[in-house]
Amino acid sequence: FKKNRERIIVSEIPYQVNKARLIEKIADLVKDKRIDGISDIRDESDRKGMRIVIEIKRDSNANIVLNNLYKYTQLETTFGIINLALVDGIPKVLTLKELIKYYIDHQK
Repeated sequence: FKKNRERIIVSEIPYQVNKARLIEKIADLVKDKRIDGISDIRDESDRKGMRIVIEIKRDSNANIVLNNLYKYTQLETTFGIINLALVDGIPKVLTLKELIKYYIDHQK
């Protein structure tokens, strides 16, 4: 490990994002010079959990690199959901609060 270097540590990735493909995509972006400021990327995952370490170059700003990672990779992903459920036999779109209430009532 190089001391006095900033690093970005990724401990969670979004739902349905493949870790190996994410690391590969970051490496490709660095190679193609779309993202500047990354000196090394390592997968330190083990049985205890996921851990991706991204070493930042000495003269680079970690926040800018992180924003670029969010912009060009699947490190930040959004997807829509529709909370459609049967309430007393009638299909109904529910808010999160209503969904939890009906679920708890169902469990009783």
